[in-house]
Amino acid sequence: MALNTNPFVEGIDPSSTFGGYASVLLQLIRQAQPSSTYGMILFDTTAPDVSGANAWRKRCLWLDLTVPSAPTVNVYKESPGGWVNVQQVIPNGTIVTAMISNAAVTLAKLSSAGGSANQLIRVNAAGNAFEFVSISNLIANGTVNVGALNSTGLPAGQFKIPGVYGAGVPTWYSSQDVIDNLAEGAIAGDYIAPAANPDNAKKKYLTSALGDTFAAWRFIEPNRDIAANSINGDRLTDLSVPITKLVNAPSGNRVLMSYGGSVDWRLPLTVQGAVTQFVTAVADLQTIPALTQGTTITLNHTLSVVPLMFRVTLYCHATNGGYDPGDEIDLTTTSQSGLASDAQAPFMFYVNGSTSIVVRKNLGSDISILHKTTNAYHTIGSAQLANWRIRLYAMAVAS
Repeated sequence: MALNTNPFVEGIDPSSTFGGYASVLLQLIRQAQPSSTYGMILFDTTAPDVSGANAWRKRCLWLDLTVPSAPTVNVYKESPGGWVNVQQVIPNGTIVTAMISNAAVTLAKLSSAGGSANQLIRVNAAGNAFEFVSISNLIANGTVNVGALNSTGLPAGQFKIPGVYGAGVPTWYSSQDVIDNLAEGAIAGDYIAPAANPDNAKKKYLTSALGDTFAAWRFIEPNRDIAANSINGDRLTDLSVPITKLVNAPSGNRVLMSYGGSVDWRLPLTVQGAVTQFVTAVADLQTIPALTQGTTITLNHTLSVVPLMFRVTLYCHATNGGYDPGDEIDLTTTSQSGLASDAQAPFMFYVNGSTSIVVRKNLGSDISILHKTTNAYHTIGSAQLANWRIRLYAMAVAS
């Protein structure tokens, strides 16, 4: 008998239609294949066979139960042939905005293709598409107003600078923080403006003294900036200290400064109630000429008067006879080398006018002196004369 190919209606009782015969119901179940416009649902864990007599299954839906917790609905496609998940049946470009719920698309659904790290998405200049852009390109130089900066942590009335100090985080730092972070020698000298100096005889220095809050341009104040007893004689130029710079004598008047192992003040010699001056500043050093009889040496002084008394010495210029440079021997204590008597002096002296003393060689032999350490006779021969000089000391009555 011919079967009714109309689709079954869920919940109907076909027994009255077919007389309630079991054979009719069994045939109905076995031949329950869809017509040209209807199908059925196939439950299976493998793809249903659609070959030969099973070609009618191509018009069925296959519920894939391979993963029971996540079943998929599949349809059969002729080209390309095979069962396809219905999620893959939707053609590209067919989903429109109206088909997507509001706030339903998450960031994970967006593609990062075409972008790079730390870029943002914005509408392009033409206003017709989106584009990726770097953060540094979003803000042009000079476009951020100072008032737009976050001033949290910036107390009112204080000067602060935004930045990252050391290994910290961006925040507000004081000017002292910035100065402390400057490298040694980072500020060149030509970046420091010199101070106005109306007194050209003095120089101003950028320095500080006790009580100064900051360094300031000021003159050096000797009473304040040079420590007591900090300048020694090596710092002074020779012959540069005038008499007016010497301290007064500790007591009395008209006393002279002397040196006898230490500097002190002493009363000078007195002749007929007059004070005399022992003059060493006008001492004249000369080399000793060839030791020929009658040779003279003229030693000048600046006393402008005939000296009251004078003294001529042998001055050691280079080590000789045990004597060191600076040692002196009175010339009248020398003798003639090779003579039987030590009483014959080798030199004679006389005053030549008021400004010089003449030393005359008395005999032609070498000069003998006592050796400084052995006290034996020591001869100063012609080859040793270069080690010695002749020096004059003169004394006159003070006016």
